[in-house]
Amino acid sequence: MRLIALILLSVIGGFVALAMVLDLFPDRRVTMAAGGVGSAYYEIALRYRDALAVDGVTLEILETPGSVINLKRLETGEADVALVQGGIPAPQGASLGALASVFLEPMLVFYRDGVTGANDPTRWGDLRVAGGGEGSGTRFAVQTVLGALGLEGGDALIPLGGVRAAEALLAGEIDVAIFVAPVGAGYLTPLYAQPGIRLASIRDVESVRRRLPFVMKADLPPASLNYADVKPATRIDLAAMVAQLVARDDLHPALVDRFVKVARVIHGERDLLAGEGQFPSVEATTLPMNKQARTILSAPPSRLDRYIPWWMAAQVTKMALLLVPLILVTLPLLRVLPGLYGWTMRSRVYKHYSDLIEIEKQAMATRNPVEIQALCLRLDEVQEALTTMRLPEAFRDRAYTMQMHIDLIRSRLRDRAGA
Repeated sequence: MRLIALILLSVIGGFVALAMVLDLFPDRRVTMAAGGVGSAYYEIALRYRDALAVDGVTLEILETPGSVINLKRLETGEADVALVQGGIPAPQGASLGALASVFLEPMLVFYRDGVTGANDPTRWGDLRVAGGGEGSGTRFAVQTVLGALGLEGGDALIPLGGVRAAEALLAGEIDVAIFVAPVGAGYLTPLYAQPGIRLASIRDVESVRRRLPFVMKADLPPASLNYADVKPATRIDLAAMVAQLVARDDLHPALVDRFVKVARVIHGERDLLAGEGQFPSVEATTLPMNKQARTILSAPPSRLDRYIPWWMAAQVTKMALLLVPLILVTLPLLRVLPGLYGWTMRSRVYKHYSDLIEIEKQAMATRNPVEIQALCLRLDEVQEALTTMRLPEAFRDRAYTMQMHIDLIRSRLRDRAGA
């Protein structure tokens, strides 16, 4: 048993050591796909860049039109990590996984005073409506909502989003601007402050939520945007998507650990739509969860990186993912091994009983002295093999028992010879 335990420990130790040595040091340069300069995604990416720089990781921010293109950049390997709006499907066969859901992105409808039907999708065809730029999450969301409601006209929306859509609305170039973005996005601030601009949600939010599984219901209480001016004047129900932090499956485990822990700092704060600690989360992700990220988020924050380098602490989490199933397999095996070992030792003795049985049968069938002498010689060979056999002390009694049986058959052979 000591030998078996030593072998198992050696195998496990070698496996752990090999896994750690082969994939110990992460790349210190990572690319993150975000939106355009000035967008909410880009501003959040800047916060990730500053936080990761403390650990010596350089984050390169890749400007994109939005979530749809972000997923394509991940698929092609141009980006390692990206912010992606909930509900947008990953490209077929792409090796991607969500590290966490990180914040709510409501569908916000801004319109100019005097515009009627701005919150009614059935009337958008009669208005100048900016529905997000090509490749953006806003455009995907608007077109998906219209499709779910059985409405047409998604392609006729003006392809403007983000900063450009906000500026166009302020300049009077459009009647309505639709955004799927965090409430605190910087380019929305002038719209909140402009007296002639109103905020609304699409009509009958609950109807949309029940048609689209990735849509959640949120709300803005009265005076939550501006307490002094009481903006909004009444509660606004919102259809909200859940933004996700998404990464390629080959992202180094140490970097997965870092991104998830930075997400806890950046997105764990309270805001107008989410409570403190609600994000980051393993819930409401529309892409498969990264297994390591799920483990990190499901457990209290680790303090290992206070005592050892962060890239080494991340390996401990990775090894835990590998060792747990290995232990679950090993423990039943340890229970089976003693029985298997005992059967192996006993079989070394028992395999000679077939010879004994054959000798005994032939002895009972003959009285020829020559044949009996030959049987005695065969019996001596069996006894010699048994005597020289190496057996642990715990199983030696089987050999002594067989010696008694050999002596019994030898006695019968003598009796036959005497007769």
